[in-house]
Amino acid sequence: MKRNLFKAYDIRSKRDNFDDETTLALCHAIAYYMIHDVKTYSIVVGRDTRVGTEAIMQKALEVFQASGMTVYVQLNAIGSCQFYYNCMQRPKSGGLMITASHNPGSYLGMKLVAPEVQSIAKNCGPKGGLQTVQKYYDEELLCNTRKGGTIVPLNTLDAFIDYSMKLARVPAKSLKGLPVVCDFLHGSNGEAISRALNHCGVDGTYLHLVPDGAFPCGDPNPGSEGSTAEVRQYLLDHPTDMCFVYDGDGDRMDLLYRGRQLSPCFVMGLITDELTEMFHGYFEKPEESFNPMFLFDIKASPALLLSQIHQGKKVSLVQNGHSYIKDALLNNKGNHFLAAVEESAHYYLQFPQSIGDWMSPLFASENTLFFTLLVLKAYQKDPRRFDEARILQDSTWRQREWSAMIKEEGKRNTLQKAIEDRIMAMGAIKVTTNKLGENLNATLLRYNLPKSYDDGATLRTPWFQVFQRVSQSEDALVRWEVLASDEKIGQKVLEEMAKAMKMIE
Repeated sequence: MKRNLFKAYDIRSKRDNFDDETTLALCHAIAYYMIHDVKTYSIVVGRDTRVGTEAIMQKALEVFQASGMTVYVQLNAIGSCQFYYNCMQRPKSGGLMITASHNPGSYLGMKLVAPEVQSIAKNCGPKGGLQTVQKYYDEELLCNTRKGGTIVPLNTLDAFIDYSMKLARVPAKSLKGLPVVCDFLHGSNGEAISRALNHCGVDGTYLHLVPDGAFPCGDPNPGSEGSTAEVRQYLLDHPTDMCFVYDGDGDRMDLLYRGRQLSPCFVMGLITDELTEMFHGYFEKPEESFNPMFLFDIKASPALLLSQIHQGKKVSLVQNGHSYIKDALLNNKGNHFLAAVEESAHYYLQFPQSIGDWMSPLFASENTLFFTLLVLKAYQKDPRRFDEARILQDSTWRQREWSAMIKEEGKRNTLQKAIEDRIMAMGAIKVTTNKLGENLNATLLRYNLPKSYDDGATLRTPWFQVFQRVSQSEDALVRWEVLASDEKIGQKVLEEMAKAMKMIE
Protein backbone atom coordinates (compact mmCIF):
# COMPACT_ATOMS: atom_id res chain seq x y z
CA MET A 1 0.00 0.00 0.00
CA LYS A 2 1.41 3.37 -1.05
CA ARG A 3 1.30 6.31 1.35
CA ASN A 4 1.29 10.06 0.87
CA LEU A 5 -1.20 9.87 -1.99
CA PHE A 6 -3.87 12.01 -0.36
CA LYS A 7 -3.43 15.78 -0.63
CA ALA A 8 -5.64 18.60 0.58
CA TYR A 9 -7.83 18.68 -2.53
CA ASP A 10 -7.25 15.42 -4.38
CA ILE A 11 -5.36 12.15 -4.65
CA ARG A 12 -2.03 12.71 -6.41
CA SER A 13 1.46 11.25 -6.61
CA LYS A 14 4.17 10.07 -8.99
CA ARG A 15 2.93 7.61 -11.60
CA ASP A 16 5.09 4.81 -10.16
CA ASN A 17 3.03 4.91 -6.97
CA PHE A 18 -0.15 3.96 -8.85
CA ASP A 19 0.65 0.27 -9.21
CA ASP A 20 -2.11 -2.32 -9.67
CA GLU A 21 -2.49 -3.00 -5.95
CA THR A 22 -2.71 0.67 -5.04
CA THR A 23 -5.12 1.51 -7.86
CA LEU A 24 -7.40 -1.37 -6.90
CA ALA A 25 -7.42 -0.28 -3.25
CA LEU A 26 -8.19 3.33 -4.20
CA CYS A 27 -11.08 2.32 -6.45
CA HIS A 28 -12.59 0.13 -3.72
CA ALA A 29 -12.25 2.96 -1.18
CA ILE A 30 -13.98 5.39 -3.57
CA ALA A 31 -16.79 2.93 -4.37
CA TYR A 32 -17.35 2.20 -0.67
CA TYR A 33 -17.44 5.93 0.14
CA MET A 34 -19.86 6.74 -2.69
CA ILE A 35 -22.27 3.96 -1.76
CA HIS A 36 -22.15 4.10 2.04
CA ASP A 37 -21.46 7.77 2.80
CA VAL A 38 -22.54 9.74 -0.26
CA LYS A 39 -25.53 7.39 -0.74
CA THR A 40 -25.32 7.17 -4.51
CA TYR A 41 -25.14 4.14 -6.76
CA SER A 42 -24.08 6.10 -9.85
CA ILE A 43 -20.85 7.82 -10.78
CA VAL A 44 -19.50 9.89 -13.70
CA VAL A 45 -15.96 9.00 -14.77
CA GLY A 46 -13.52 10.88 -16.99
CA ARG A 47 -9.78 11.08 -17.62
CA ASP A 48 -7.28 13.45 -19.16
CA THR A 49 -4.48 12.57 -21.57
CA ARG A 50 -1.78 11.65 -19.04
CA VAL A 51 0.12 8.42 -19.48
CA GLY A 52 -1.43 5.86 -17.14
CA THR A 53 -4.96 7.28 -16.93
CA GLU A 54 -6.26 4.51 -19.17
CA ALA A 55 -5.23 1.76 -16.73
CA ILE A 56 -6.74 3.59 -13.76
CA MET A 57 -9.99 4.16 -15.67
CA GLN A 58 -10.23 0.49 -16.64
CA LYS A 59 -9.74 -0.63 -13.04
CA ALA A 60 -12.29 1.93 -11.82
CA LEU A 61 -14.90 0.71 -14.31
CA GLU A 62 -14.40 -2.89 -13.20
CA VAL A 63 -14.65 -2.11 -9.48
CA PHE A 64 -17.58 0.32 -9.78
CA GLN A 65 -19.64 -2.00 -11.99
CA ALA A 66 -18.92 -5.00 -9.74
CA SER A 67 -20.10 -2.88 -6.79
CA GLY A 68 -23.49 -2.47 -8.46
CA MET A 69 -22.98 1.11 -9.62
CA THR A 70 -24.15 2.73 -12.85
CA VAL A 71 -21.02 4.20 -14.42
CA TYR A 72 -21.36 7.07 -16.91
CA VAL A 73 -18.00 7.24 -18.66
CA GLN A 74 -16.39 9.33 -21.37
CA LEU A 75 -13.81 6.84 -22.64
CA ASN A 76 -11.60 9.25 -24.58
CA ALA A 77 -9.45 11.88 -22.90
CA ILE A 78 -11.35 15.08 -22.02
CA GLY A 79 -10.79 18.23 -20.01
CA SER A 80 -11.97 18.57 -16.42
CA CYS A 81 -14.51 21.23 -17.43
CA GLN A 82 -16.28 18.79 -19.77
CA PHE A 83 -16.22 16.26 -16.94
CA TYR A 84 -17.89 18.81 -14.64
CA TYR A 85 -20.50 19.45 -17.34
CA ASN A 86 -21.18 15.70 -17.50
CA CYS A 87 -21.68 15.72 -13.71
CA MET A 88 -24.01 18.74 -13.90
CA GLN A 89 -26.26 16.86 -16.29
CA ARG A 90 -26.38 13.89 -13.86
CA PRO A 91 -26.66 15.74 -10.54
CA LYS A 92 -27.58 12.67 -8.47
CA SER A 93 -24.28 10.98 -9.35
CA GLY A 94 -20.86 11.21 -7.82
CA GLY A 95 -17.83 11.77 -10.01
CA LEU A 96 -14.22 10.69 -10.56
CA MET A 97 -11.85 12.60 -12.85
CA ILE A 98 -8.49 10.93 -13.38
CA THR A 99 -6.02 13.80 -13.74
CA ALA A 100 -3.07 15.51 -12.11
CA SER A 101 -3.97 18.92 -13.53
CA HIS A 102 -0.92 21.16 -14.13
CA ASN A 103 1.60 18.84 -12.46
CA PRO A 104 4.52 17.25 -14.37
CA GLY A 105 3.78 14.39 -16.73
CA SER A 106 5.28 11.93 -14.25
CA TYR A 107 2.28 12.46 -11.95
CA LEU A 108 -1.16 10.86 -11.83
CA GLY A 109 -4.15 11.73 -9.70
CA MET A 110 -7.86 11.66 -9.00
CA LYS A 111 -10.42 14.41 -8.33
CA LEU A 112 -13.69 13.45 -6.67
CA VAL A 113 -17.09 15.14 -6.58
CA ALA A 114 -20.30 14.28 -4.77
CA PRO A 115 -23.82 14.74 -6.20
CA GLU A 116 -24.70 18.32 -7.15
CA VAL A 117 -21.04 18.59 -8.29
CA GLN A 118 -20.01 19.20 -4.68
CA SER A 119 -16.25 19.12 -4.19
CA ILE A 120 -14.71 16.33 -2.16
CA ALA A 121 -11.50 17.27 -0.39
CA LYS A 122 -10.10 16.93 3.10
CA ASN A 123 -12.81 18.14 5.49
CA CYS A 124 -14.95 19.00 2.48
CA GLY A 125 -17.78 16.85 1.18
CA PRO A 126 -20.16 14.33 2.75
CA LYS A 127 -19.04 12.56 5.96
CA GLY A 128 -15.53 14.01 6.09
CA GLY A 129 -14.81 13.96 2.38
CA LEU A 130 -11.37 12.85 1.28
CA GLN A 131 -10.29 12.00 4.81
CA THR A 132 -12.96 9.30 4.92
CA VAL A 133 -11.84 7.93 1.56
CA GLN A 134 -8.29 7.81 2.92
CA LYS A 135 -9.51 5.95 6.02
CA TYR A 136 -11.15 3.29 3.85
CA TYR A 137 -7.99 3.06 1.73
CA ASP A 138 -5.78 2.63 4.79
CA GLU A 139 -8.12 -0.05 6.16
CA GLU A 140 -8.04 -1.84 2.77
CA LEU A 141 -11.83 -2.05 2.68
CA LEU A 142 -13.33 -3.98 -0.22
CA CYS A 143 -16.69 -2.95 -1.60
CA ASN A 144 -19.18 -5.81 -1.70
CA THR A 145 -20.06 -7.35 -5.04
CA ARG A 146 -23.60 -6.49 -6.11
CA LYS A 147 -25.69 -7.21 -9.15
CA GLY A 148 -27.09 -4.49 -11.36
CA GLY A 149 -23.92 -2.58 -12.16
CA THR A 150 -23.74 -1.20 -15.67
CA ILE A 151 -21.46 0.95 -17.83
CA VAL A 152 -22.98 3.75 -19.92
CA PRO A 153 -20.51 5.23 -22.45
CA LEU A 154 -20.95 8.96 -23.09
CA ASN A 155 -20.12 11.26 -26.00
CA THR A 156 -20.86 14.77 -24.79
CA LEU A 157 -18.42 16.97 -26.70
CA ASP A 158 -21.01 18.53 -29.02
CA ALA A 159 -23.45 19.09 -26.14
CA PHE A 160 -20.71 20.68 -24.01
CA ILE A 161 -19.71 23.04 -26.82
CA ASP A 162 -23.34 23.96 -27.56
CA TYR A 163 -24.03 24.61 -23.86
CA SER A 164 -20.95 26.82 -23.46
CA MET A 165 -21.65 28.90 -26.57
CA LYS A 166 -25.31 29.43 -25.66
CA LEU A 167 -24.53 30.35 -22.06
CA ALA A 168 -21.88 32.86 -23.18
CA ARG A 169 -24.33 34.17 -25.79
CA VAL A 170 -21.75 33.77 -28.53
CA PRO A 171 -23.54 32.38 -31.61
CA ALA A 172 -21.87 30.68 -34.54
CA LYS A 173 -19.77 33.07 -36.68
CA SER A 174 -20.27 35.93 -34.18
CA LEU A 175 -16.49 36.26 -33.66
CA LYS A 176 -15.75 36.02 -37.38
CA GLY A 177 -12.22 37.02 -38.31
CA LEU A 178 -11.05 37.75 -34.74
CA PRO A 179 -7.40 36.66 -34.44
CA VAL A 180 -6.90 34.31 -31.49
CA VAL A 181 -3.94 32.19 -30.42
CA CYS A 182 -4.36 29.22 -28.09
CA ASP A 183 -1.63 27.08 -26.56
CA PHE A 184 -2.95 23.81 -25.13
CA LEU A 185 0.44 22.52 -23.94
CA HIS A 186 -0.61 19.11 -25.34
CA GLY A 187 -3.41 18.86 -22.78
CA SER A 188 -6.81 17.27 -23.18
CA ASN A 189 -9.17 20.20 -23.78
CA GLY A 190 -7.81 21.36 -27.13
CA GLU A 191 -10.49 19.70 -29.22
CA ALA A 192 -13.36 21.31 -27.30
CA ILE A 193 -11.85 24.82 -27.34
CA SER A 194 -10.65 24.76 -30.95
CA ARG A 195 -13.91 23.33 -32.30
CA ALA A 196 -15.95 25.93 -30.44
CA LEU A 197 -13.76 28.79 -31.60
CA ASN A 198 -14.00 27.57 -35.19
CA HIS A 199 -17.80 27.49 -34.85
CA CYS A 200 -17.63 31.10 -33.69
CA GLY A 201 -15.56 32.06 -36.75
CA VAL A 202 -12.30 33.15 -35.12
CA ASP A 203 -9.07 33.25 -37.09
CA GLY A 204 -7.47 30.70 -34.80
CA THR A 205 -3.89 29.54 -34.35
CA TYR A 206 -3.69 26.45 -32.15
CA LEU A 207 -0.31 25.53 -30.70
CA HIS A 208 0.45 22.11 -29.18
CA LEU A 209 -3.08 20.98 -29.96
CA VAL A 210 -2.47 17.22 -30.17
CA PRO A 211 -2.93 15.58 -26.74
CA ASP A 212 0.31 14.03 -25.53
CA GLY A 213 0.52 12.71 -21.98
CA ALA A 214 4.31 13.01 -22.00
CA PHE A 215 3.90 16.81 -22.25
CA PRO A 216 6.96 17.48 -24.46
CA CYS A 217 6.72 21.27 -23.86
CA GLY A 218 7.33 20.76 -20.15
CA ASP A 219 4.97 20.83 -17.20
CA PRO A 220 1.45 21.58 -18.52
CA ASN A 221 1.25 24.73 -16.41
CA PRO A 222 0.37 28.09 -18.04
CA GLY A 223 2.26 29.83 -15.24
CA SER A 224 5.53 28.13 -16.14
CA GLU A 225 7.87 30.35 -18.17
CA GLY A 226 9.68 27.32 -19.56
CA SER A 227 6.52 25.61 -20.76
CA THR A 228 5.19 28.79 -22.39
CA ALA A 229 8.47 29.87 -24.01
CA GLU A 230 7.33 28.77 -27.48
CA VAL A 231 4.03 30.62 -27.40
CA ARG A 232 5.72 33.77 -26.11
CA GLN A 233 8.21 33.61 -28.96
CA TYR A 234 5.34 33.02 -31.40
CA LEU A 235 3.64 36.18 -30.13
CA LEU A 236 6.86 38.15 -30.64
CA ASP A 237 7.03 36.90 -34.23
CA HIS A 238 3.26 37.13 -34.86
CA PRO A 239 1.81 39.86 -32.60
CA THR A 240 -1.74 38.96 -31.57
CA ASP A 241 -3.82 40.71 -28.93
CA MET A 242 -5.65 37.68 -27.55
CA CYS A 243 -3.78 34.51 -26.57
CA PHE A 244 -5.03 31.88 -24.14
CA VAL A 245 -2.88 29.21 -22.48
CA TYR A 246 -4.43 26.18 -20.75
CA ASP A 247 -3.10 23.56 -18.37
CA GLY A 248 -3.04 19.78 -18.78
CA ASP A 249 -6.68 19.14 -17.91
CA GLY A 250 -7.93 22.48 -19.19
CA ASP A 251 -9.35 24.00 -16.00
CA ARG A 252 -6.81 26.86 -15.97
CA MET A 253 -7.04 29.66 -18.52
CA ASP A 254 -4.30 32.28 -18.63
CA LEU A 255 -4.68 35.31 -20.92
CA LEU A 256 -1.61 36.77 -22.61
CA TYR A 257 -2.85 40.15 -23.79
CA ARG A 258 -0.52 41.60 -26.39
CA GLY A 259 2.16 39.12 -25.37
CA ARG A 260 2.03 39.63 -21.59
CA GLN A 261 -0.12 38.12 -18.89
CA LEU A 262 -3.21 40.02 -17.90
CA SER A 263 -3.73 38.85 -14.33
CA PRO A 264 -6.79 36.58 -13.90
CA CYS A 265 -8.31 38.99 -11.37
CA PHE A 266 -8.09 41.80 -13.94
CA VAL A 267 -9.66 39.49 -16.53
CA MET A 268 -12.55 38.78 -14.17
CA GLY A 269 -12.92 42.53 -13.65
CA LEU A 270 -13.53 42.91 -17.38
CA ILE A 271 -16.53 40.55 -17.40
CA THR A 272 -18.31 41.27 -14.09
CA ASP A 273 -20.82 43.53 -15.87
CA GLU A 274 -21.66 40.84 -18.41
CA LEU A 275 -22.02 38.15 -15.75
CA THR A 276 -24.29 40.36 -13.66
CA GLU A 277 -26.53 41.06 -16.65
CA MET A 278 -26.64 37.39 -17.69
CA PHE A 279 -27.46 35.82 -14.34
CA HIS A 280 -30.02 38.03 -12.59
CA GLY A 281 -32.88 35.76 -13.68
CA TYR A 282 -31.33 32.64 -12.15
CA PHE A 283 -31.32 34.43 -8.80
CA GLU A 284 -34.92 35.63 -9.32
CA LYS A 285 -33.91 39.31 -9.19
CA PRO A 286 -34.66 42.18 -11.60
CA GLU A 287 -31.56 43.19 -13.52
CA GLU A 288 -31.55 46.72 -12.10
CA SER A 289 -31.46 45.48 -8.48
CA PHE A 290 -29.17 42.47 -8.88
CA ASN A 291 -25.77 43.20 -7.36
CA PRO A 292 -24.03 39.85 -6.80
CA MET A 293 -20.87 39.12 -4.84
CA PHE A 294 -17.64 38.40 -6.69
CA LEU A 295 -14.91 36.54 -4.82
CA PHE A 296 -11.30 37.46 -5.62
CA ASP A 297 -8.06 35.70 -4.80
CA ILE A 298 -6.43 37.03 -1.63
CA LYS A 299 -3.45 38.02 -3.82
CA ALA A 300 -5.66 40.25 -6.00
CA SER A 301 -4.39 43.74 -6.72
CA PRO A 302 -5.87 46.36 -4.35
CA ALA A 303 -6.03 48.70 -7.36
CA LEU A 304 -8.28 46.25 -9.19
CA LEU A 305 -10.51 45.62 -6.18
CA LEU A 306 -11.03 49.32 -5.56
CA SER A 307 -11.80 49.92 -9.23
CA GLN A 308 -14.53 47.26 -9.01
CA ILE A 309 -15.97 48.88 -5.89
CA HIS A 310 -16.00 52.27 -7.55
CA GLN A 311 -18.00 50.68 -10.38
CA GLY A 312 -20.59 49.58 -7.82
CA LYS A 313 -19.55 45.92 -7.57
CA LYS A 314 -19.58 43.88 -4.38
CA VAL A 315 -16.27 42.08 -3.83
CA SER A 316 -14.68 39.98 -1.12
CA LEU A 317 -11.41 38.12 -0.74
CA VAL A 318 -11.47 34.33 -0.63
CA GLN A 319 -8.87 31.78 0.40
CA ASN A 320 -7.17 29.67 -2.24
CA GLY A 321 -8.31 26.15 -3.09
CA HIS A 322 -10.90 25.00 -5.61
CA SER A 323 -12.89 22.93 -3.12
CA TYR A 324 -13.15 25.78 -0.61
CA ILE A 325 -14.14 28.32 -3.27
CA LYS A 326 -16.78 26.05 -4.78
CA ASP A 327 -18.19 25.38 -1.33
CA ALA A 328 -18.28 29.14 -0.63
CA LEU A 329 -20.34 29.65 -3.80
CA LEU A 330 -22.52 26.60 -3.12
CA ASN A 331 -23.34 27.66 0.42
CA ASN A 332 -24.03 31.31 -0.43
CA LYS A 333 -26.44 31.16 -3.35
CA GLY A 334 -28.98 32.93 -1.15
CA ASN A 335 -26.46 35.72 -0.61
CA HIS A 336 -26.01 36.05 -4.38
CA PHE A 337 -22.41 34.83 -4.53
CA LEU A 338 -22.00 34.54 -8.30
CA ALA A 339 -18.40 34.01 -9.40
CA ALA A 340 -14.83 33.70 -8.17
CA VAL A 341 -11.29 33.79 -9.53
CA GLU A 342 -7.85 32.63 -8.43
CA GLU A 343 -4.54 34.07 -9.60
CA SER A 344 -3.61 30.51 -10.60
CA ALA A 345 -6.02 31.11 -13.53
CA HIS A 346 -8.99 29.16 -12.17
CA TYR A 347 -12.39 30.77 -12.81
CA TYR A 348 -15.58 29.70 -11.01
CA LEU A 349 -19.27 30.37 -11.57
CA GLN A 350 -22.76 29.32 -10.52
CA PHE A 351 -23.49 27.39 -13.72
CA PRO A 352 -27.15 26.59 -14.54
CA GLN A 353 -28.02 23.08 -15.55
CA SER A 354 -30.47 24.38 -18.17
CA ILE A 355 -29.83 27.65 -19.99
CA GLY A 356 -32.68 30.16 -19.93
CA ASP A 357 -34.68 28.25 -17.31
CA TRP A 358 -34.70 30.65 -14.34
CA MET A 359 -35.71 27.77 -12.04
CA SER A 360 -32.77 25.65 -13.14
CA PRO A 361 -30.49 24.38 -10.36
CA LEU A 362 -27.12 26.11 -10.16
CA PHE A 363 -23.82 24.32 -9.68
CA ALA A 364 -20.59 25.93 -8.49
CA SER A 365 -18.15 24.70 -11.10
CA GLU A 366 -15.57 25.55 -13.78
CA ASN A 367 -15.76 25.92 -17.56
CA THR A 368 -12.80 27.55 -19.30
CA LEU A 369 -14.53 27.27 -22.68
CA PHE A 370 -17.35 29.49 -21.42
CA PHE A 371 -14.91 32.00 -19.94
CA THR A 372 -12.78 32.01 -23.10
CA LEU A 373 -15.84 32.88 -25.18
CA LEU A 374 -17.05 35.52 -22.73
CA VAL A 375 -13.64 37.24 -22.65
CA LEU A 376 -13.43 37.24 -26.44
CA LYS A 377 -16.92 38.73 -26.68
CA ALA A 378 -15.93 41.46 -24.23
CA TYR A 379 -12.79 42.22 -26.26
CA GLN A 380 -14.72 42.33 -29.53
CA LYS A 381 -17.24 44.72 -27.97
CA ASP A 382 -14.69 47.17 -26.51
CA PRO A 383 -10.96 46.40 -26.83
CA ARG A 384 -10.09 49.70 -25.15
CA ARG A 385 -11.17 48.27 -21.80
CA PHE A 386 -8.41 45.67 -22.09
CA ASP A 387 -5.87 48.44 -22.64
CA GLU A 388 -7.25 50.23 -19.59
CA ALA A 389 -6.95 47.05 -17.52
CA ARG A 390 -3.35 46.63 -18.64
CA ILE A 391 -2.57 50.25 -17.69
CA LEU A 392 -4.13 49.72 -14.26
CA GLN A 393 -2.20 46.50 -13.76
CA ASP A 394 1.06 48.15 -14.83
CA SER A 395 0.47 51.06 -12.45
CA THR A 396 1.58 48.78 -9.61
CA TRP A 397 4.67 46.63 -9.03
CA ARG A 398 4.47 42.87 -8.55
CA GLN A 399 6.85 40.08 -7.62
CA ARG A 400 4.93 37.04 -8.82
CA GLU A 401 4.44 34.10 -6.51
CA TRP A 402 7.52 32.07 -5.59
CA SER A 403 7.99 29.22 -3.14
CA ALA A 404 10.50 27.32 -1.02
CA MET A 405 10.45 23.73 0.21
CA ILE A 406 11.11 23.68 3.97
CA LYS A 407 10.55 20.18 5.32
CA GLU A 408 11.09 20.93 9.01
CA GLU A 409 7.88 22.32 10.51
CA GLY A 410 9.72 24.25 13.20
CA LYS A 411 11.93 25.89 10.61
CA ARG A 412 8.89 26.81 8.49
CA ASN A 413 7.14 28.40 11.46
CA THR A 414 10.28 30.30 12.47
CA LEU A 415 10.70 31.71 8.97
CA GLN A 416 7.09 32.82 8.65
CA LYS A 417 7.21 34.51 12.05
CA ALA A 418 10.49 36.24 11.18
CA ILE A 419 9.02 37.59 7.93
CA GLU A 420 5.89 38.77 9.74
CA ASP A 421 7.98 40.57 12.37
CA ARG A 422 10.17 42.36 9.82
CA ILE A 423 7.31 43.42 7.57
CA MET A 424 5.13 44.54 10.47
CA ALA A 425 8.08 46.59 11.72
CA MET A 426 7.67 48.52 8.45
CA GLY A 427 4.18 49.45 9.58
CA ALA A 428 2.18 46.64 7.99
CA ILE A 429 -0.99 45.21 9.52
CA LYS A 430 -1.54 41.45 9.66
CA VAL A 431 -4.79 40.22 8.07
CA THR A 432 -5.99 36.60 8.25
CA THR A 433 -9.77 36.95 7.65
CA ASN A 434 -11.93 38.63 5.01
CA LYS A 435 -14.63 41.21 5.69
CA LEU A 436 -17.14 38.40 6.21
CA GLY A 437 -15.01 37.05 9.06
CA GLU A 438 -13.94 33.96 7.10
CA ASN A 439 -10.45 32.53 7.53
CA LEU A 440 -8.22 33.22 4.52
CA ASN A 441 -5.96 30.27 5.42
CA ALA A 442 -3.03 32.59 4.68
CA THR A 443 -1.49 35.79 5.97
CA LEU A 444 -1.65 39.18 4.29
CA LEU A 445 0.76 41.83 5.56
CA ARG A 446 -0.71 45.13 4.33
CA TYR A 447 0.68 48.64 4.58
CA ASN A 448 -1.32 51.83 3.98
CA LEU A 449 -4.25 49.90 2.48
CA PRO A 450 -7.93 50.22 3.46
CA LYS A 451 -9.06 47.88 6.22
CA SER A 452 -11.83 46.54 4.01
CA TYR A 453 -12.90 46.89 0.40
CA ASP A 454 -16.13 48.82 0.84
CA ASP A 455 -17.73 51.97 -0.54
CA GLY A 456 -15.57 54.97 0.18
CA ALA A 457 -12.29 53.04 0.35
CA THR A 458 -9.40 54.77 -1.39
CA LEU A 459 -5.88 53.84 -2.38
CA ARG A 460 -3.11 55.97 -0.89
CA THR A 461 0.55 55.73 -1.83
CA PRO A 462 2.94 54.30 -0.98
CA TRP A 463 1.43 50.91 -0.16
CA PHE A 464 2.40 47.25 -0.24
CA GLN A 465 0.92 43.83 0.37
CA VAL A 466 2.78 40.61 1.23
CA PHE A 467 1.08 37.24 0.80
CA GLN A 468 2.39 34.28 2.80
CA ARG A 469 1.05 30.77 3.33
CA VAL A 470 1.96 27.10 3.53
CA SER A 471 0.67 25.28 0.47
CA GLN A 472 -2.33 23.02 1.00
CA SER A 473 -1.60 20.93 -2.08
CA GLU A 474 2.21 20.54 -1.89
CA ASP A 475 3.86 19.18 1.23
CA ALA A 476 6.17 21.57 3.15
CA LEU A 477 5.96 24.29 0.49
CA VAL A 478 5.78 27.92 1.61
CA ARG A 479 4.50 30.49 -0.91
CA TRP A 480 4.95 34.26 -1.10
CA GLU A 481 3.94 37.12 -3.37
CA VAL A 482 4.50 40.87 -3.10
CA LEU A 483 2.43 43.71 -4.55
CA ALA A 484 3.40 47.36 -4.12
CA SER A 485 2.56 50.83 -5.34
CA ASP A 486 6.02 51.12 -6.92
CA GLU A 487 9.22 49.15 -7.39
CA LYS A 488 11.19 51.09 -4.78
CA ILE A 489 9.00 50.08 -1.86
CA GLY A 490 8.52 46.61 -3.33
CA GLN A 491 12.28 46.03 -3.41
CA LYS A 492 12.55 47.28 0.18
CA VAL A 493 10.00 44.64 1.21
CA LEU A 494 11.97 41.95 -0.62
CA GLU A 495 15.16 43.03 1.14
CA GLU A 496 13.52 42.64 4.55
CA MET A 497 12.15 39.22 3.58
CA ALA A 498 15.61 38.15 2.38
CA LYS A 499 17.09 39.12 5.75
CA ALA A 500 14.54 36.92 7.49
CA MET A 501 15.32 34.01 5.17
CA LYS A 502 19.05 34.27 5.85
CA MET A 503 18.37 33.87 9.56
CA ILE A 504 17.27 30.24 9.10
CA GLU A 505 19.88 29.14 6.55
